[in-house]
Amino acid sequence: MGVIDDFKQEKNKIAIFVATEKMIMDKYNISIDKPELKGIIEQVILSICNDAILIKRVVKLIELNTIALTKIKDFIEINIINKKDSGENDVSEVEEIDNSNKYNTDELLSKVIELEEKRKTVNTLASAEKKPNASNTPNTLNTLNTLNTLNTLNTLNTDTNTVSSGQPTSSLVKETPKYSLVNNVNVENLETIAYIIEKMESIMNNKKNINYKTLIINSYNRDWTIYNNRNNLSLSINIDLTKNIIEPKKLLMPKYVKNITPYLNMIINDGRKTQKFQFILGNVSNTSGTDTAGNWDTWTIMNNDLETVNNIIQLNNKEWIISFTDFLNNELELGSDSININRITKTFVDNQYSILTDKTDALLFNGHHLELINKYDNILLKTGDDNDIVLRVIEIDENNITVLYDKNNKANKSILNNINIKDITDIPEAYLLNYKAQYSIILSYHSRIYK
Repeated sequence: MGVIDDFKQEKNKIAIFVATEKMIMDKYNISIDKPELKGIIEQVILSICNDAILIKRVVKLIELNTIALTKIKDFIEINIINKKDSGENDVSEVEEIDNSNKYNTDELLSKVIELEEKRKTVNTLASAEKKPNASNTPNTLNTLNTLNTLNTLNTLNTDTNTVSSGQPTSSLVKETPKYSLVNNVNVENLETIAYIIEKMESIMNNKKNINYKTLIINSYNRDWTIYNNRNNLSLSINIDLTKNIIEPKKLLMPKYVKNITPYLNMIINDGRKTQKFQFILGNVSNTSGTDTAGNWDTWTIMNNDLETVNNIIQLNNKEWIISFTDFLNNELELGSDSININRITKTFVDNQYSILTDKTDALLFNGHHLELINKYDNILLKTGDDNDIVLRVIEIDENNITVLYDKNNKANKSILNNINIKDITDIPEAYLLNYKAQYSIILSYHSRIYK
């Protein structure tokens, strides 16, 4: 029998019912009509069983039961407690359960695993004899109440004979001592456990045990001789989207972008669904009094300091098209590459060449953003045979670029031999790419099941 079957069994429903009654009595000091409470529980169980993604990822009954208790608590707070406090009439029908949830599936699973770790540590430390000098803060008592409710649920599920014997639910609750976290824990060592849990919460909030990995997408890696426009980046993501959670974190944009828009939108389309993420300027490129420092600005995703589902990529197809728009939702002018070369000539200086680029279309030429290039920066030349040659820039005068290139260098000579020419002046077809005008997208991802 699978965990879902165990979750739907009448025995488990009774256990959830008993734990819920105890939870709302301890937390709110109220009682809810049994048929109404049973109806709420039934709807929560049904909504969880219909969540296909959740069912695939949950392997323990305690995880499902904890998620159910959280959903029930949220529903009661919103539809019963808050309405009573505001003086509204009680609802006659049970409202849609899913709409009242404070947390999504991923957040709930994270909290469940966090609670499980606390429970394990409490079991280990239950026999502690030394009692630190600490007080029971409200946050600590809330944690104790939550863990106590979960322990009650575990006790009821474990003791099959007790649940099935027909014993009244009220007596079952009375058998569980208040604030009893595990067997053999009593009020005498409560302060010790409360102190330890409080310290654990502080540590866990600062350092979660999630193995994050980083993925960097660079506009340079596209086939820029075909896809000249730096916007509308097409790529195939090499990450299993069913097993990993991906979050955009930062953009490294050329420094001219901040003069176009105060914030920008990154749009990802997988052919079936589209998501939009908004970024604001974070760290501005700092020239530090020189012309060469600070070539890219860091743009940070909005609400980056909050754990929000809106910052998670929720796409199923791995084939993406990434585009950018400005604050008016117009396509962000990021310019283009594949700069056409009219002529390459040798100068009177050894290893120095003059490259004359096409300037027929002024808007297209301005989009190359050659003004970003500084003396001794690299610029990439790609031949019609798809060979890459890196050149060192000496000077740029409008559309005339003076570069250094040592044809006798071993690596350079090998490239020239491959295309059967003696010098770059003999290249029949070639294009340029401006490294300084490229951008990078930084994504963070981790497994959906935390280790």
